[in-house]
Amino acid sequence: MGLFDWLKNKPSPKKSGQAPAWKVGDRVFAKWYDSFFYPGRVQAVSGNSCRIAFDDGDSAEVHCAHMLTPDINVGSRVFGRLRTGPAYYAGVVNQQKGEKILIRYDHGEEEWTTWSMVRVQRNIANVGDEEPPPPSGPVKQAVDLGEPVEEGNWRVADRVLARWLDFYWYPGTILAMGQKGFQVLYDDGDQRVVPEQALMPLMLEEGEHIFIRPKNEPQRIYSPAVVTRVAGETLDVELEDGTRETNTKVSRARLWRSPVGAGAFPFEEGDRVLAYDGDGCIYPAEILSIQDERIIVQYLDGPERMLTPELVKKFNLPAGTRVECRWKGGPNYLPGVLVKADGDRVQIHYDDGDQEWTSVRLVRIPAGG
Repeated sequence: MGLFDWLKNKPSPKKSGQAPAWKVGDRVFAKWYDSFFYPGRVQAVSGNSCRIAFDDGDSAEVHCAHMLTPDINVGSRVFGRLRTGPAYYAGVVNQQKGEKILIRYDHGEEEWTTWSMVRVQRNIANVGDEEPPPPSGPVKQAVDLGEPVEEGNWRVADRVLARWLDFYWYPGTILAMGQKGFQVLYDDGDQRVVPEQALMPLMLEEGEHIFIRPKNEPQRIYSPAVVTRVAGETLDVELEDGTRETNTKVSRARLWRSPVGAGAFPFEEGDRVLAYDGDGCIYPAEILSIQDERIIVQYLDGPERMLTPELVKKFNLPAGTRVECRWKGGPNYLPGVLVKADGDRVQIHYDDGDQEWTSVRLVRIPAGG
């Protein structure tokens, strides 16, 4: 076979498992300055390094030798942020559905989470002076929020309740505003950029049911409670076990609420729907149970999640819908268009020119789609 024949028939990296040349938008695990590898996407390519936008909002120049195609599988050793807290705990992946993974932590707990909440240890290449240097001294950094927006319903420094990845609402403060969203500093120290529909005024009422961290609980473990008194951001509460706490702070609370004015369509248990997940993407799911504003759904690719009604949409995937799909059932979602549907079978045309018939279980609508 001649050279030109070989080039014509050379298998693509996606099909052969070879590492592709990095390009903007690629999903990667990349080394941070603490020598752990974190999930992110390639933002820009320049010579032997890439600009990585990490899932947690940070960004950095990373040498290409310290970027890996995501390799998390069942049995992988990972470090996960238990209940989306700030600390990482060691564990092993027991189940996997795309970027959703079930981690069994070394201390015995289990939870479904996503790649965005984990980091991994991998071999560090010796790249010498080619490695982009870490920041030295104070560095002025800012989250990319796009073009600034005029003050409307919200202003910088406003106290708010903001939705977190687990769909609970937590108290925080607006740090900055832009067309891409609102940068919120949560009272527990986390930060996240959220859309305006993920904000509401920081207001609680007597008789309201909330979840509170008791004063003697240093970890992020919340107990059901009822508010018995409100004085600004100071609360008295009665916990589920009958004990009372006085003069506790709203910063120790989280709430389960639907946004005011958020619309929802009528649905019943057993209905197939499209449902949001913590990564902002929308997945096919089925409703398991309905209790007031607590809708339990099971995504067709495995995990369950509790949602509020406005996060559940009609199941509608018409031809022409921009989607992401797990090529050949693999772990990575690749962009494309749904061109035909036949029951649970869907035909996907990928942006790179490939196409396949596959299951709707492997499809999602990307965040912002």
